[in-house]
Amino acid sequence: MSTQTTPARDPHVLLVEDDDDVRRSMTMLLRSWGYSVEVYSSGIELLSTRHIPASDAVIIDYKMPHMDGLALLKRLRQQGLTTPAILITGFYSNSLAERAKSLGFCDVLEKPTMNRLLQNKLQTTLNAA
Repeated sequence: MSTQTTPARDPHVLLVEDDDDVRRSMTMLLRSWGYSVEVYSSGIELLSTRHIPASDAVIIDYKMPHMDGLALLKRLRQQGLTTPAILITGFYSNSLAERAKSLGFCDVLEKPTMNRLLQNKLQTTLNAA
């Protein structure tokens, strides 16, 4: 008697980042770590999709035109999204980190020195979910 198993899929991450170069490099980095990545250039772009795609985690930039990362997560939570989220920013401060965590972000990471830290935090976030 044999049992058939479904192959495990790569964890799926939504990335919302307005800077083209950062978005491209983060996408390549996340894929090299074994994640499938769906990218959006703004919160408005993500919210304008017919359905917010299912994902295992969301990585959101803080400073974006028209809607910052905090406002985006607030809107996503209002729409029922419970996916763990990580905020990335070039404007880190303790008060920003406190506000972000109070809105439901699992962590706040500073750009550009976050690559290895992001990998560790993303894995921890996915393991906790």
